[in-house]
Amino acid sequence: MPDPGDTDFSRTVYSVPGQGSGVTGNRLPVLVVMRGAQVGRRYLLNENALVLGRRAERADLMVPGDAQVSSVHCRIERGSAPNTWQLVDLASTNGTFVNGARITTLALQDGDRIHLGETVLKFTFHDEIEEEFHRQVDHLMNVDDLTGLPVQRVYQMRFHDALASCKLRHQTMAVFMMDMDGLKKMNDAHGHLVGAHSIATVGRRLGAIVQKASGTMSRFGGDEFSAFVPGLSAAAALELGEQLRKAVADEPIQRLEVTVNPTISIGLAMFPDDGAIAEALTRRADEALYRAKAAGRNRVST
Repeated sequence: MPDPGDTDFSRTVYSVPGQGSGVTGNRLPVLVVMRGAQVGRRYLLNENALVLGRRAERADLMVPGDAQVSSVHCRIERGSAPNTWQLVDLASTNGTFVNGARITTLALQDGDRIHLGETVLKFTFHDEIEEEFHRQVDHLMNVDDLTGLPVQRVYQMRFHDALASCKLRHQTMAVFMMDMDGLKKMNDAHGHLVGAHSIATVGRRLGAIVQKASGTMSRFGGDEFSAFVPGLSAAAALELGEQLRKAVADEPIQRLEVTVNPTISIGLAMFPDDGAIAEALTRRADEALYRAKAAGRNRVST
């Protein structure tokens, strides 16, 4: 799973302190998701062995959203010769295929396509220039340029992964929907550049708080934000919601000679009490947000 603080949202780097990088010359061994729930994500292979499967608690690299993938499906491991890799099927129900052929154990070659159910991974090597190119493309595709937060597509992918993990571990999770109060009036009074600056500032403030709490936050659209934080009790989630509210209300925002003091309304839903799937939890948090607005704004509602 990606670290919540990682800004390269399509990539997971696996590394072991003091271990060799697995580099062939200046080329980095990489798995690229070509088809599946995590399409576009890249994994740099820096470990001696990496287990792929559907169950987060049993696999090093989880393949979500594919019912044909076994809990523990296959393993990619270093070969006996330097800078080589091989793929081992772990008695998966539906088999592991490379370039269309079912395999038990196979030495991987640059460009091989690995099929796990409906998911397709490409094994390849990136040199430093290619890796930097992909890093920049990742940023353009996956990071909201106004706030620096992950875009909704990335947020939703992480939301579903975190929810699956909470279900397996019998953990609670807090889900927030947030909306800035009075942005239209701010835009009308001071112009859209001030409004955009306020959205960006609020997003950065709230994102830092959510990240510190080991959660993920995204701009839902316009001046709305969504967030989830695994492992919080209902009481702790309310405390965090109040911290988020105060982070906006208690510190004015300045752009050039203009100073504004926006507020934010927040709706909170809890897994599992308010729903068991992402859509239901988001809807319940959105309903709570409307209650916060109706009650006078600048507050946290459940």
